[in-house]
Amino acid sequence: MKITRITVNAGRTFNNPYESYANLRPAVTLDATLEDGEDPIAATRALQTQAETLVESHKARLLGDLDKLHAYTERTRNIGRLESQIADATAHLSRLKEEAEAAGPLQLTAVDTAAGTLPF
Repeated sequence: MKITRITVNAGRTFNNPYESYANLRPAVTLDATLEDGEDPIAATRALQTQAETLVESHKARLLGDLDKLHAYTERTRNIGRLESQIADATAHLSRLKEEAEAAGPLQLTAVDTAAGTLPF
């Protein structure tokens, strides 16, 4: 038998670290044509190593991109939450200022010295 062509596959399935029930599966298939006199076993091993390296590299890039996306999403969510809190606090501050202006200056009465008690 003369082997003239080899095909290898490599794939990984792993969980998305930020989503439930979401898996990722990078995979690659490589084909090669053997040259005359080339050892098919050695060529297959070399091709499989290349395929495995490509898949592992892609997996690492996917995980890195997922980390960046997650961090971006969290920052955006926190910015929105903080902007909402600032808007609520600003509205509350405005209401308090309006109430203070409407009430006018604080006027206290002295202690009723005849009775020895406070008037309230």
